[in-house]
Amino acid sequence: MMNGSIAKRYATALFEEAQAQFVDRQVYDHLGMLHRSMKAEPNLQMALINPRVTKEKKYALILLASGLDPEATTLYTRFLRLLLENRRENQLRMIIFVYRDMYREHYGIDRVVFETAVEVDDTIINHLTQRIKEHRHHEVECERKVNPRLIGGFRLRIGDRHYDYSYKHQLELIRKELCPTP
Repeated sequence: MMNGSIAKRYATALFEEAQAQFVDRQVYDHLGMLHRSMKAEPNLQMALINPRVTKEKKYALILLASGLDPEATTLYTRFLRLLLENRRENQLRMIIFVYRDMYREHYGIDRVVFETAVEVDDTIINHLTQRIKEHRHHEVECERKVNPRLIGGFRLRIGDRHYDYSYKHQLELIRKELCPTP
């Protein structure tokens, strides 16, 4: 069986049970925190797939990275125990992606990535998300990224749609016009 289908099975089971217990948002938030922790600290992923790290240490690491107290007993913590017991910790990252996509689709949430050359303040982000909400009639979850290589301007991704208004992109377009390749 392919790894993606294993992750999908686990994520689907977790999502369905979380909905039944009315804790799907809590699980979504814990998985979001875990995802951010894994992005910020790549060694966390390495520790989770290291066979020399005990299940208990892995469990403690995941709880800490999820922003949970070690004494917490929830559907989420029981799910983590099941995952570790079945040695599926290598599927955790994919499970996070699948669960979060299912949640967003179910609740009509658009994932937006706003990439700029410099950090922008909350006023701009709030204005952007409000405009997108008005236009698309969905809730919006906005992720900020800073990429100095853009020089200026911004890139915006809403779902599968990409908009590139960066200076870097504009300069590339001008260069292609001035120096067309045969």
